[in-house]
Amino acid sequence: MTTTRSPFAHVGHERLIELCEQALSGLPGVDMLAFYDRGFHVFTITELDDAERQAQERAFRQLITEVVRFDGLVRDFGTGELMRTVVQTDDAAAHCGHVFEEEFLVGMTRDPAMAGAMDEAVSHLVTRIRKEIYLQADQLPGGRRGPRRTPDLESAVLKTATGDLPDPPLLSDLVDFLGETVDVNDLHYLAVYRDWHFIASADVLDSAVLAPWFGSVEGTDGARKLYVDFATRLRSDLPELAYSLRLLSEEPIRRLVLDVVSGAIYVYPLPNARGFVMGLTVFQPEVFVAENKLREAMERIADLLGTGDVAF
Repeated sequence: MTTTRSPFAHVGHERLIELCEQALSGLPGVDMLAFYDRGFHVFTITELDDAERQAQERAFRQLITEVVRFDGLVRDFGTGELMRTVVQTDDAAAHCGHVFEEEFLVGMTRDPAMAGAMDEAVSHLVTRIRKEIYLQADQLPGGRRGPRRTPDLESAVLKTATGDLPDPPLLSDLVDFLGETVDVNDLHYLAVYRDWHFIASADVLDSAVLAPWFGSVEGTDGARKLYVDFATRLRSDLPELAYSLRLLSEEPIRRLVLDVVSGAIYVYPLPNARGFVMGLTVFQPEVFVAENKLREAMERIADLLGTGDVAF
């Protein structure tokens, strides 16, 4: 791996560069790592040639612009700022981690099979930088990887909703499956969109244990409306995000994770359907578990809708 410093690198960045070089030494899966400070590129660590490195540095800067825009949207949910963003296509994946103030660390892999390893490595590195350099707390980006340390919570209060689908039995099967998948312990909300229209949703937001997140004046109905508004915007936001990453990958986005201080929003596009599945958790330790539960549900959802195979 070669480290390339920009003219904006200064003595205050040396310890940060050292930590990044140590982290990437012998670590498979991370093809490039770059750091940006207040919009300026500071340094890159990679084995890519200069032309490709410079192209990816531009792609990373555009990704940061999109992350800042998404941050403004997800803050309306009342679960904190956006601290980890993961975008994956059929041939690449990128992780944009918010380090401190206006500083971002971006990692990338060209091997989709290594997306998880790359994501975890960058999360750990962001945490180490925050703790060792800025003396900040661990925000647990990506959630915990080990077993749950607390007992399962009480049974949930389930609420479902439906939109337009010509086949009532199919819609009923879909709603039943969404209701079986959401869980007060981790995956709190699921919604399906097809042809950019709402099809169905299930959630456990009315459960007593979630009242600290949804007990405001707007309540759970207000939260559901915010989620629908956010999902409606994705018709334009997903193509904009894909266009901004065209130097990284020209393939369609298969996975988007917006990891906030308390939980995460997941967007998994549905092949050939002009739609997606959107999931949400407000439990930060369960971010990893909740996404795995959503990923496992994708095949059944795609099968019910007849949208073809899913990528994950």
